[in-house]
Amino acid sequence: MFNNTPLLGENVIFTGIQRSSEASDLVKRYGGNAVIAPMIATKEIVSPRDLDLLQSFNSYDWLIFTSQSSVKAFHSKMVKYQLDASFFTAKIAVVGAKTANAIENLGLSVDFTPSTFSADIFVREFPKVASLTDRCLFVKGNLAKDTITAGLQNDVDEWTIYETVELEENKELIKTLLKSEESCSIIFTSPSTAEFFHRSIGASFGYENITVCAIGHITKKFLESKKVSVQVMPDAYTLSDVIVNLAEWKGRVQ
Repeated sequence: MFNNTPLLGENVIFTGIQRSSEASDLVKRYGGNAVIAPMIATKEIVSPRDLDLLQSFNSYDWLIFTSQSSVKAFHSKMVKYQLDASFFTAKIAVVGAKTANAIENLGLSVDFTPSTFSADIFVREFPKVASLTDRCLFVKGNLAKDTITAGLQNDVDEWTIYETVELEENKELIKTLLKSEESCSIIFTSPSTAEFFHRSIGASFGYENITVCAIGHITKKFLESKKVSVQVMPDAYTLSDVIVNLAEWKGRVQ
């Protein structure tokens, strides 16, 4: 059991798009300083074909969402074209509890979510609930891997509904923190956040004095491909679980 403030004096840097007041509050409760410094942002892709694509949704048996960002962009188009939840009849599959919550907040139901919040587990478990003849539409971002499209034997179409862009504004803040003598932990929520950080900061600064936290084994695998050791990766892929695991890890090594 660790002490009540295992993160005392620790700068915990959140680099992803996702925001969690619960995770930030946990950092403070454990004595740390939550630093919100996203390195990426998402931007909805707008096309003249958007309405046609939305109206084609009911020709599919399944809609697949793997991120909150895809749900956010989807919702934006629903609002723009005045379509409510009752319009959509296809079943919905998601990856991640937060993605599921975002879908449900639109008044839609989630029909399938994998036991582990990752795309490779999704393709392994999805055939248990879907027949091979079911048509699927994967609503995705521009950096999404082909894991779902290539991994499923179903007919899977794709709609790239948002793009991920790199943010410059927080780089100097992160560099300043890493140059200081204060202890720092960095949370990477996706391979894209890890890649942008590594390319713009990590490769030159190194990781020797940083506690590296990853959400998901794909993110961890990317970091390890860059010879970066990951100290913290929770079994449940949420920011709050990262903070709890980080506090436990810090409590053990102090």
